[in-house]
Amino acid sequence: CAYDELEKADEAAALSFKRYNPKCFCRAYMSTSCKADVITSNLAETFNGYIIHARNKHLVDMMEDIRAQLMQRLVVKRKEMQQHTSLLCPRIQERLEKEKHEAAKCRVFPSSDTLFEVGYYLDTLTVDLDARKCTCRKWDLNGIPCCHAIACIFFCHGNAEDYVHESYTREMYLKTYSGTIPPLEGERHWPTVNMPIDPPPIKVGPGRPRKNRVKDPHENPKKQGKLTRHGIEMTCSSCQRKGHNKRSCPNKGSTSTLPPPQPKRKRGRPKSTGEASISTVHMHESQVHHDNTVEPGRIGKGGKVAYTGRGRGRGADAGCIQASTSGKGRGRGRGKGRGRGGLPQGIGVLLVMPMSGQPVAGPPSEGNINVSQGGSNQIIGSQNSTF
Repeated sequence: CAYDELEKADEAAALSFKRYNPKCFCRAYMSTSCKADVITSNLAETFNGYIIHARNKHLVDMMEDIRAQLMQRLVVKRKEMQQHTSLLCPRIQERLEKEKHEAAKCRVFPSSDTLFEVGYYLDTLTVDLDARKCTCRKWDLNGIPCCHAIACIFFCHGNAEDYVHESYTREMYLKTYSGTIPPLEGERHWPTVNMPIDPPPIKVGPGRPRKNRVKDPHENPKKQGKLTRHGIEMTCSSCQRKGHNKRSCPNKGSTSTLPPPQPKRKRGRPKSTGEASISTVHMHESQVHHDNTVEPGRIGKGGKVAYTGRGRGRGADAGCIQASTSGKGRGRGRGKGRGRGGLPQGIGVLLVMPMSGQPVAGPPSEGNINVSQGGSNQIIGSQNSTF
């Protein structure tokens, strides 16, 4: 069980758990004879709220108010139950109907006339109708058949109301409220006594009398039912050390470097960091292929060097372009802009051939280019040349 696991993990914690008397607050250790699974003090709190106005009075007046309220309560509760004709009390009948609805989800496997094995989702339990016990112990504690027991009762074509503990029946309820509290006359009609009886001295303490309940020492006074931050270790926002806050920081005012703050996590769903899909890779490669142009320094067919450039020029001869050191080209080009001090730029292919017919291994320098065709080198261009 869970206690055995706790004992193996920490023996001191298991012994401390035993010292608190778990029969008073843990259902696993509670007795099944009382037929109640309530482990809170709600009953006392309800009665405390019921006599809240009578508590402010003196002893005799307080007792008189409580007697009058209980006398009236016995009559009201008895008349309310007399109007019902069911076998069980109304609230117990509602709880039983909820268990009947859950019983439809159980699978019953009979072992004998009174012993059954019940499958409930991924769990398996045993039910004994004669002993009125179930593995879940809900029927044992409160006396109301659980959904597993009701499934077995329906399997035997029985009535679930017959297996409810007798303390929840209408007949037992009426017996509980059958008694009465006799009425009393007022103080005016009391008999007079010659013996003087002085009341005890009234000691009025300082301040307003207490009306609220005694709260937990660590309960937040402003928020009902909420605990304070007692026991939580503080972290200083100045030096990032534990045990104190910024106000009582011993390093307050020092110039010590603080550790870098941790990056805040971005809000929203994190982006996927996985590899790109195959279709995305193909689209990227296709786009790169269409955007490729001839780059400088690449050698084409026959050892010819190909160059690219951008320029804007005009000329009648589209097949041959004469260039000068100013960088202006005459001819047709697709590029935009003008360059100075360099080669003409454009999408077309620029071929450099010496007069000797041997290909040039590198890009021609400006000193090897002459203005006229009679120079040592000749620049031949073609927009759609291949290499």
